[in-house]
Formats: sequence, C-alpha cells, structure tokens
Amino acid sequence: MNNIKSMCFNDIDTKDTRMRIAQLPLIAALMALMCTATRAQPRKTLEVYFIDVEGGQSTLLVSPSGQSLLIDAGWPGARDADRITAVAKLAGIARIDFLVLTHYHVDHAGGVPELASRIPIRNFVDHGPTHDPLVNVPQYYAAYLAVREKGKHILAKPGERIPIDGIDVQIISAAAQTISKPLPGAPAPGRGFEIV
Repeated sequence: MNNIKSMCFNDIDTKDTRMRIAQLPLIAALMALMCTATRAQPRKTLEVYFIDVEGGQSTLLVSPSGQSLLIDAGWPGARDADRITAVAKLAGIARIDFLVLTHYHVDHAGGVPELASRIPIRNFVDHGPTHDPLVNVPQYYAAYLAVREKGKHILAKPGERIPIDGIDVQIISAAAQTISKPLPGAPAPGRGFEIV
C-alpha cells in the first residue's frame, strides 16, 4: 500500500496539483457541513401522513418547525409499529413529540407499547381514565399506561391547545365533552355544512 501512495505522489510534481490535493479534506468537510445545514433547515409546510393500520387510522403530522404529532398507534404487534416507524423515517423524524390517543380501543391504542420500543415518544395526550366496558379496553389501557408513565402526560380538555411549534392544535372534544363555542370560521351552532 505505501508503495502505491508513493508512486502516485511521486508522479505528481507540480506545486499547483499538490495544493489542490491538500485542499481536498477541506472541500469534503465543507460539503458535509453544507449537506447538514441543508437538512437542518426548518420545513416550510405542514406535512400530513395517513398510515393504514387496518381498522383504525394513524395520522402523523410534522409541523414546519419539525415537531411531530401522531394520532393513534394502531393494533398490537409489529405490523402497525413497523408501518408507523417507516413513515416517521420517511418524514425525517427520530421521535414522536406528541402521541394523541383518541380512545383506548385495540385498533387505536393497542400498538403503543410496540411503537414505543421502536421510536421514542415524549408526550402522551389522552382524555384520562377509561370507563369503556368494551372487552379488552381495560387491558390495552393498562398497557398504554405502562408506556405513558415513561414520558410526559397531557390531559386533553376541550378548548386547550397542544403546544407544538409551528401549528395551532386545539382540542375540540375529550372525555365526552366538547368546546363551548365554535371555532372561528365554523358554522353557527346547530347549522352544519350543506351537502349539495
């Protein structure tokens, strides 16, 4: 190996060529820095990913600031956790900043333990204790609680906001309660949108 290097450098005699070779590590370092800086720039739009979890639906939002919010986590086991993790990777995120559970049925909350074993989850947003008598809901709620205690819990209350940078996320309904007045731009109470 040393002979090959010597032969290569011995064949190059000009001072100008030696200068260019000496600059290669600097140029490579600058190119790597530019690639990193380009990746670190904030997003300019809200990105929304709908993930098929066969029964429920999982939705990943990535704000312009790069923070993430996942709504529901699908079924227990590897299938849905793998799908969500693959989409997170595609979206360029390494953690879930906020996981919102709409309710504790198996097709929405069952996948939380498996997902948490694949990607970190920082904040858990839910409506609080369940009183749902549906078969297996207490079992999946208990499994969810075991994971939730490793992060920060946010109790969802109508009218409150989820503190995600770059988007305004307001809770409309939680624990069978709803907001007291319509959001700006929404139809007046008792008046829905007409389908023509």
